[in-house]
Amino acid sequence: MSSSRVHHECTYRLDARQVFDSLKHNPRKAKYAHHLARACWYGSRIMLRQTSPEAEGIFDFILELHRACGGQWDMLEAHGATGEDIDAFLEFAGLFLSGLENHFDDGDRRVIPTISAASFRAMASISPDATSKLEAILGPMLAPQPAALGYPSATSLSGYYLGIAPENTRLHRVLTSGEDAEPELPAFEILQASAEKDTAPKLLGEVTIENGQRAKVFLQRGDHAQEMADICAELTQAIEHASPGEQEAALSYLVESFRTGNYEAFREADKIWVRDKAPSVEHCMGFLFGYRDPYGARAEWQAASGIAHREETSKMKDLVAKSTELIRALPWAVAGENDGKGPFEPTEPDVPDFAIIYVLASVSSTVWEATNMTIEDNGETIGIKSIVYGNRTSLNSTPGRPCYYVHSSEAKKYMESAHIVRTIGTAIHELIGHGTGKLLYETSPGKFNFQVGQPPISPVTKEPIRTWYKEGQTYTSVFGDLATTVEECRAFLVASYLADNKDVLALYGYNEQSTPSADDVVYYAYLHIGVEGLRALRSFNAESRTWAGDHDRAQFAILKHLLLDGHGVISIIKHDEDNALYVQVNRSKILSHGKPSLGRMLCRIHTCHCTADIETCRPYYESLSDLDQDGDYEEWRRIVVSKTEPKWKFVQPNTFLLDDGTVELREYEASNAGIILSFLERGL
Repeated sequence: MSSSRVHHECTYRLDARQVFDSLKHNPRKAKYAHHLARACWYGSRIMLRQTSPEAEGIFDFILELHRACGGQWDMLEAHGATGEDIDAFLEFAGLFLSGLENHFDDGDRRVIPTISAASFRAMASISPDATSKLEAILGPMLAPQPAALGYPSATSLSGYYLGIAPENTRLHRVLTSGEDAEPELPAFEILQASAEKDTAPKLLGEVTIENGQRAKVFLQRGDHAQEMADICAELTQAIEHASPGEQEAALSYLVESFRTGNYEAFREADKIWVRDKAPSVEHCMGFLFGYRDPYGARAEWQAASGIAHREETSKMKDLVAKSTELIRALPWAVAGENDGKGPFEPTEPDVPDFAIIYVLASVSSTVWEATNMTIEDNGETIGIKSIVYGNRTSLNSTPGRPCYYVHSSEAKKYMESAHIVRTIGTAIHELIGHGTGKLLYETSPGKFNFQVGQPPISPVTKEPIRTWYKEGQTYTSVFGDLATTVEECRAFLVASYLADNKDVLALYGYNEQSTPSADDVVYYAYLHIGVEGLRALRSFNAESRTWAGDHDRAQFAILKHLLLDGHGVISIIKHDEDNALYVQVNRSKILSHGKPSLGRMLCRIHTCHCTADIETCRPYYESLSDLDQDGDYEEWRRIVVSKTEPKWKFVQPNTFLLDDGTVELREYEASNAGIILSFLERGL
């Protein structure tokens, strides 16, 4: 088909050529990077199964249709498809593959292609295999329900619920067979991801479910067995090219975990991996974060690998060196106590490993701008890694994206500075936001990691704390469904609270003589709070009164807090004539009212986080992240969802190990067709 039919304007290429070419002199590192990237990509089908029952079939259909037409999409017109149908299909396919899911609308709502069943069948008629794959998924792909992710019901679904660490599991209810079967206790199978597969489920015991009924629980290893085996094979080859020591040991434990399903081996891998400082090739992969599980425990497969950009990473060393100084500037710090950091920070500084890498593979429901991994063991921090994905963050400055929530009189300057705000904010968010905090624990019976006889004074209540983590508890187990969003809120707040730090701004080259000036960057940072808080409303489901995005929920809660507590530092102006919302920031109140207000919210969230005080945190956070059903916030939400924003689509490169032992990097056109071709050539 002609290139004019392919949607280029919203498809972005993750360029990695420059950093990949830096490995030309080191073929061992190039092979190491190749095998890590391949291991990441082999988790793609896991991602698909975690989203919806039909997602893997849609994936296979898209690739089969490409094979049948050889990438010459206009050939489908000869089989009865219109050019408009082909365009619509390519747009759906590009978005689907970019996030490996068919739930990419606002609020994690399922997207139904705007193509009729007859048109789909016309396209698929190009080959018997395409027709067969289409018929297997056509009904559920076009069905209006279930429409969103969530606890399984008539209107929502989850790929996670079909004594064991929950992150790498799914839950499956076993149905009795036949009406004449003997009545038995209900049964559930915990499906555990592993290359090894049990011949029969293992009975773990009985539990009490709803209405006091008892149920049997079984463990069945071997979920995603083929994918886990492929991942292990690539990681095993990566070990051959890894540096001796931490890299070899961490990958060996990772292979053991993925082979057996043993999550303790995964934790051991993380403890070693976090000590591998400043590697030239970096990775993180596994069942990492519970963003999509409605309960917040079972984790989505996420994987990324890439090559460090030495020059950009070196710029961050000064920020890392200032981390202790920055922590002393946070609102819970106490002068003269714990080196000025106060009782809610570790005594020994946890110096994080901070790197900017250009990803060769990012396999998740979105291409994240950064990842922070704080590895803990029984309340003690083992280490911290903050990874910023440079070839993703650089795309924030791409021109042409809409700016709905800043008035036209200053929208141009805001958009020119938005990537500056995001770059600095992301660095602080990952380094200081996620890198701070001491969880107060009873580490074993009668033993604590703080003076329980003289407990710390809460900066909120001004009284001794009364709660802490009991033996065996974790932050996730205590905070449950709020764990991820509260933690993201804490990190966003830290970044916003430190947005005016002139030393940090100077590290990035912004002072009173720069363009924009340091004061301008601070002003745009507060505008950014409002813009992102409004944009986040797309993630709120007005029917179920729930949030689909943990980050979105956090950003709206911060905006709402500033509106209620910031004494006019920020306001939302509604223009009825053009159905528009604009963020307005009072420059004169940023330091006098805005920063103290952010500090009050940050202090409360941080103290609850450190002291396991979910009883205080839950009503506070749920109130801030709630929308009144008939008031301003709901009206704002309706306006926000009426503003169409182009979805982010990314085409990523592939690496190939050639017969002569060299590694080839292959990049693709920034188009829907390019995204499809890149997946076809991955051979998944």
